Amino acid sequence: MPSKPGAAPFLARRFPPYRVLGCAVALAAGLLGATPAEAQERERPAAAMLLERLCGNSLRPNEEDRLFGLISVTVRATIKYEGGVFSPDLIDDAVQDGLGALTQACRQLAQTDDFHRLGKAVELVRDATLKRLRDAKTSYSIRQTEKATAADLSEELSAPEIDAWLDGLPARQRVLALLLYAAGLTQQEMADAVGLPVPALATASHRVKGDLLKFFRAEADSAPPPSTSPGPAPGPAIRYREAGQGLATLLQPGAAPPATVRTSPTVRITGISGDVYAGWSLLATVRGLPAERSLEIGEPILVEPDRPGHRRMIVVAADEVSDPHDASRRFLLKAFAIDADKEGAGMHDGYHLGAATIDNAAARQTLRNPNLAAIEVARCLWHDYGTASDPGFCR
Repeated sequence: MPSKPGAAPFLARRFPPYRVLGCAVALAAGLLGATPAEAQERERPAAAMLLERLCGNSLRPNEEDRLFGLISVTVRATIKYEGGVFSPDLIDDAVQDGLGALTQACRQLAQTDDFHRLGKAVELVRDATLKRLRDAKTSYSIRQTEKATAADLSEELSAPEIDAWLDGLPARQRVLALLLYAAGLTQQEMADAVGLPVPALATASHRVKGDLLKFFRAEADSAPPPSTSPGPAPGPAIRYREAGQGLATLLQPGAAPPATVRTSPTVRITGISGDVYAGWSLLATVRGLPAERSLEIGEPILVEPDRPGHRRMIVVAADEVSDPHDASRRFLLKAFAIDADKEGAGMHDGYHLGAATIDNAAARQTLRNPNLAAIEVARCLWHDYGTASDPGFCR
């Protein structure tokens, strides 16, 4: 049932309007990077730059994502405080309304000083959302959310929210969530990938959607923590496992087995979906690996596709999906594509070792930047390897 004024005790009545606006500003600032005080010391606030580029029709890909995140978070925070219906259609429409409101207010935004521009933008998006919520001609239903898949709902989230959702899932559920984006897979293939019987897939998928709904509904405990630094951290952003069987060694042709192992383990790396090429995006199946050993990725490695035309990937981390005592062990790999102009890989597409070390200094800097979402890392790597233009926010 669509939300109407007076139909229910709106949450907003418990909080003054500035409280709702303040929460949205805080969330948006976290998505954009530095707080105004920090940014004033180092550079212009990200919001000021984004809105300037929006009005100048010059937004780059990562900047478009950040702006979408700002609008989406504000829309969903407003719906939450107004007691509205969390419908994908409502969010889609309100995001478009918000974008239109920002575009129409370009002159007003330009006249607002840099450090108040984010607040003004959030206020405009909030007001546009309230107007839609109070439009008696609109009709949105909670049933749409109930019917929507996790993949459908994730389209309404910002990139940091998607990363936080996936990172918070157990490895097996994470693989299942990613498989929701894969096309052409049988139920048996999906079950084999996650190590579950086919009848258990439906229950597991329901849990995945339930976790995602926390982000979709802008619940307080679901928001990713805001970044506290606008630039790269001095140390690595990715922590690597220190014990286990080295993936790079396993991928070396004719690699000798460790002294404690009678036969050499074997590994096969595949994609998950052609649409998944950043973050947790590859699967490794390892046979012959003792239960007491895990899969180690001490430093990022480059893997290349077995078939031409697919994207090369930099692998940075692994998380086991299976039981360590399984004869065939499955690991989910965090990896990022470096080719903008090629296709992603599915579960039937294999990879082999390209290089055991990454000698591209710019790429290593990108991988150490803690302020980038997974998709932003991939786009920056495309730029680092000369396959795409600068997407913004890489440094």
